[in-house]
Order: sequence, then C-alpha cells, then structure tokens
Amino acid sequence: MNEELELFCEDADEQLTFMENALIAMQEHGVDEENIGALFRAMHTIKGTAGMFGFDNIVKFAHIAESLLSEVRDKKIQLTPDIIELFFKVKDHTQHLIDLAIEEEEVDEFTQLTNDQLIEILKSHMPSLTQAVEEVEEAEEINEDKNNRLWHVSLRLKPNFFATGMDIINLLSFFDELGEVKNIFAVIANIPTLEELNPTEAYLGYEILFMSDVAYEEIEEIFEFVLDDIELVIFQADDKESLQKLIENSDEKIDLQQELIKHKFYDATIFADTTEADTAQQEQSDQTLTTTTKQVKKEQKKSFSLRVDSSKIDQLINQISEMVIANAKVTQRADILDDNELSESAMILTDMLEEIRTGVMNIRMVQVGDSFNKFKRIVHDVAKKVNKEIDFEIIGGETELDKMVVEKISDPLIHMLRNSIDHGIEMPDEREKIGKERSGKVTLTTYPDAGTIVIEIKDDGRGLPKEKILQKAIKNGLVSLNNNLSDKEIYNLIFEAGLSTSDEVSDISGRGVGMDVVKRNIESLRGTVEIDSKPGQGTTFTIRLPLTLAIIDGFLVQSGNTKYIIPLEMIQECIELDSYYKKQMQGNQFINLRDSMLPLLDIRSYFKESASHSKRENVVVVRYGDYKMGIMVDELFGEFQTVIKPLGEVFSNVPGISGGTILGSGEIALIFDIPKLMEHKIREIN
Repeated sequence: MNEELELFCEDADEQLTFMENALIAMQEHGVDEENIGALFRAMHTIKGTAGMFGFDNIVKFAHIAESLLSEVRDKKIQLTPDIIELFFKVKDHTQHLIDLAIEEEEVDEFTQLTNDQLIEILKSHMPSLTQAVEEVEEAEEINEDKNNRLWHVSLRLKPNFFATGMDIINLLSFFDELGEVKNIFAVIANIPTLEELNPTEAYLGYEILFMSDVAYEEIEEIFEFVLDDIELVIFQADDKESLQKLIENSDEKIDLQQELIKHKFYDATIFADTTEADTAQQEQSDQTLTTTTKQVKKEQKKSFSLRVDSSKIDQLINQISEMVIANAKVTQRADILDDNELSESAMILTDMLEEIRTGVMNIRMVQVGDSFNKFKRIVHDVAKKVNKEIDFEIIGGETELDKMVVEKISDPLIHMLRNSIDHGIEMPDEREKIGKERSGKVTLTTYPDAGTIVIEIKDDGRGLPKEKILQKAIKNGLVSLNNNLSDKEIYNLIFEAGLSTSDEVSDISGRGVGMDVVKRNIESLRGTVEIDSKPGQGTTFTIRLPLTLAIIDGFLVQSGNTKYIIPLEMIQECIELDSYYKKQMQGNQFINLRDSMLPLLDIRSYFKESASHSKRENVVVVRYGDYKMGIMVDELFGEFQTVIKPLGEVFSNVPGISGGTILGSGEIALIFDIPKLMEHKIREIN
C-alpha cells in the first residue's frame, strides 16, 4: 500500500469513527444538530476522498447516504430511531467497501446485494428527493449544454503544501468527475534557480478552464483538505472584473496576462478596457497590501499535525534504549577514571537523553477515550442481540496510556464487556421483579495509580455464582473436593481454561474459551486482573497496566550477588533494617512501620541467593493497588534509567521477574515483577 492510500485509509477510519460516535451519542442523549452535522461531514468527506482514488462503488453509495443526511440536516426529514439504526448498517457497509477497495478485491454478490438493499432503504426515506433527482437527470439529458458554465480556476501551491501528504495530480484529476477540463497550464514563474531551490517546498501554480454545470461550492470542495495550503481563486470565465483582479493581485502580473493569452484562455482584447492610470494606482495599492500580508504571514507560525507510522516511533524508541545503555557505560567509565570533565559531559548527556526519552514516549501516549469510544457500539450491538437494556458509561477517557498497550488491551476489554452484558446483567423483566431499574448499568473507568493505569469494568448485575464456579472447577478437576478457597480465589477460577458458568452456548459466550486468554494477554503486558463480586449487586474487574512497555525509571538494588531493578513509581520509601526492627520481627516476616503492620519479603530467601556480604540490610517499601510490602535487600544504588529487555522463553515464566536490563558495567540486572511478588506474599500469609 502506497503512502497516499495509507492516508486515505487512516482518514476513512477516522471519519467512520466520528460517524459511529455521533450515532451512539444520538441514541444516548437524543438527536442534535451537532451530531447530524458530524454524520453529514463524515459521509461527505469519505465520498470526496474516495472519488480522488476512483473508488466509484464507495462514491455512489456514500452519495445516497449523504443525500438523506442532507435532507435531515435541512429538517425536511426527521431522524428517527429506525434511521439511526439504518446508519449503523451504512457505516459498517461503507467500512466493508473501503476494505475491499484497499485490498483491490472485486465486490462479491453478497456485498452487492447488501449494497443494493441499503440504497433502496435509504431512498425509501426520501421519496420526494428521489423523484426530484430523476426529474433533474431527465432535464440534464435534454439541456446539458445549456446549463454548463465555463469556470476559471487559478491555483497556487504554498511552500508547505507537500507536508499535507496530498498529491496535486489526484486533486486535479477530480475535475474530470465534475465536468470537462477545456484548458490547463502550469505556472512556473515562481520556480527559483537550482542553487536556491528547496526540494521540500512547492513552487508551482495552475490555471484551469473548466466546463461544468456544478456550483462554485462544489468546485471549491475539490480542495477541501488543502485550503490552508494553497491560494485559490474561482470565477466564471466571463467575469471580467474577477479576471482583472486576478491579474492585478498576482505576483506574476505581466507574465500571467501574457501566459493566459498565449495559452488561448482569453483574447487579448479582453484586457484592453483597463486604463493605464487605473492599473498603476491599483498596482501601488496591491503592492502595499501584499507587503502587509506577507509581514503578517511571516509573523504567524503555522502549527500542523503529522501522521507518522507507529513502526518509526518504535524504531526511534529502540535506538534511544540502546543510547541509554551506552550512556550508562560512559557514566560508569567516567566514575572509574575519576575524570570530572567526562563525568560532567556524561551527566549532561544523561539529562538530554531523559528529555528525548520523555518526549518520544509522550508521542506514543494517547487518551484512552479516543480508542474506548468504539466499545459503545459493541455494547449497543450485544445488548440488542440478547434483548437487554444497557446504560454504558466511560469515565476517565482523558487518561493517557501507551498506544501499543491500548491496542493490545482492546480485545480483552471487549471480551469482558460482552461477558458482563451476557452473564452479569439480568433481563429487564427480571430486574424489575427484584427492584432494580430495567436498564443495566455497565461502567468502564480508567485512572492512574502508583505508576500504573487502572481500568475497571463494573456492572450492577447478578454477580458471579460462587458455588456454581466452585462446583464446575471441582468437576473439571481444577480444585480438590476438600478445598479451602477464599471468595477471591474462587472467582479467579473463571480465568482457568475450559471453565464456563453459562448454561447455553451462544456466539457471545458459553464455551469456556476466552477468560483464560484475557488473563494471559493482560499478563503479557506486565499487568494484573482482579475480581470483586457481590451476589445481587454486581461484579467489578480491575485491570492494572504499566504506563509503557519500553523504558521505565527504576531503582537499582542488590541482594546476594545479583542486582535487581524495582520500578521507581511503585516505591514509597527506603528504610534500614536495623536492630530495632529486627527485634520486632522475632523470627516473623513483619515489622511495625508507623503503627502499621508491614509484611516483608526476603529476596535472598525467595530467589535462593548466596549469603550477604553487606554490613547492613535495607527494606524498600513498595505499593501496588491497595497492598503494601517491604522488600529486604542488601544494597541500594539509587535511580537508574531502565531499558526493559525480554529474558527469552527459558526464563519467561520465572515468578517475580518481568524482564531484565543491561547495566553500564555490562552486567544483567533483573526487573522485579512487583504484583507477582505481592501475590506470593499474600498466599504465604493466608
């Protein structure tokens, strides 16, 4: 796929997302002009961009949908719930047509049948418009030549035109869709000498004579996406006043007039009516105006967005990661050599790398609300399929998370939302009988907490059937008959493969396939998932994820002969394990820290490390979610920029270790998986 087609694909996806969000908003909050306008603009934009690439199937279908939306926008047709449902199907079908066009596949019979049926339904909602269109088409066949007008289009590309990613050839080719180009030539007067030429800037202009029956606005729409990056003048060719103004305001005044005559746009006599005095006076006025305008434009620095392939960002982050490792080696070498100048340079480089790292990581950070809005459509479709009424709310959409994490967590969240609706929420009549509102409540909440992002999916349904889960687990041999499991441990059994509490198998759930994959996918992102459920009140799934997967701020420690990294944002404080605390322990793994019992995990014992050679012991107090724990280590080395490296398949399942990093000395430091270590400690306590 070439770059231009990728831009079309991205823009179409964006417009379809706007369309879906507007439809969902109208279902939830009622119809308003803003959302109707968003629908119309989305279909209009898709039609326009598809036309540039010659995707006729998309153009024809989008045109019918746009016509109905135009009638709705003009308040000639009321946007009913049925029409809203229809436009959900329109959106899906448009997406399918775009996918086929991108893959260069032919429209199959089923797709064509769906296309024709939707067009007929769309037309059925606007019979008066359909009749008018047919009458206009008949009239056009008879009076086509009478209605055509000759337009003059004058176009100049601004220097930054190429930054838009648009191709001028594609834009010009769109004229053939609206009429007939009678004459065209390129204006090359602004092209500088080879020594002064900047290959990233645009210098060309075009003069076009165009025969068509369309209005001014439709010609202008050809350049809808680049209006800020071009200078555009459109007028009818017989408009002498507009022609004279074009000549006078042009930077190539004499040359342009001669070129128009040379290329037989106009006869020379058309320019003879203007006196020399008027021309001189106008030139002076225009020169002043042009100078002022240029000064204003020079003062204004335009800011614009760029679409960058995510793989380029990933490559940049990988390079920065290697630079961080190399810089750590330089810093350590400077300390060994006791070279103050080298140490100072290394410190400056460290600060600069930190700023670059933060900047690049911020590029990958996106607001989760933009990606999570698509869940509204999924909830709507699932609720409709199972005949349930659902109020779905997204809270904390402004929370930022690594784009890669957002993409990878999407499928697990979809599965959990579908389960909440299918399993958790009762049928409307059942809810009424037990004193609940007919509509079930499902909430997706996102917020930052202790260096992680928390995502909660909460419903007010029947809750998880604890006894049923336990009996299924016993039947499947997952737990013994004489078990002593806590409520939380029983609920966590739903993440075991093959365990389902659904009595019926459907296309939504019931096969016991999915929740185990959900947990596995979350853990692959170094995240955790917890369940809290209350019979008759509902269930809450709590997911905790790291902010990013690439580079973290860590804290370097040592236990025995091994160095470890603790994620800095999970650390609350460091204390020395002196005789006062050791006396409190009395053989137990607890200390009293400011009137609060703090469980301790001895890393030397947990990982079977060699005996300590340190004269002192330390405790690093860490927090994850609602839990706190002290990690007993020997040495504290301080903060360390940590590039996360996978350990490979052999060591990938070591409990308590999430990865490794390379130190300046070339040594490997292991990164603690704090949630797993806490989970071990909690099991040990219980």
